[in-house]
Amino acid sequence: MSLCFAVLALIFLVTGLLRAFGRPQVYRGKALSVLLSVVALLAIGLTAFAFVTARKLPSSTAAPQVGQRVPDFMLSDTSGKRLSLDQLLAANSGSPAPKAVLLIFYRGYW
Repeated sequence: MSLCFAVLALIFLVTGLLRAFGRPQVYRGKALSVLLSVVALLAIGLTAFAFVTARKLPSSTAAPQVGQRVPDFMLSDTSGKRLSLDQLLAANSGSPAPKAVLLIFYRGYW
């Protein structure tokens, strides 16, 4: 999809430059055509950068899939108490055990 965006921006860039500078008697190299060309070049550059950078990301073949049980681990809850995944999935005081646990990871420490 991102490559389609880059190709579309390139088409707009070429079309705009041909219209602006191909018929100077009509358009006289207006500043808008130059501005739109710069915007199209920025879009192409950003798309190319994102495409190249995304290729460097590691594959996620070892990541757990939806519905797959993950290995047990320990994390701290909001009060600082250490809990394991098995503790979270265990039945508590007569209530049935939960079927799943939703984990939310935040970047950084607040």
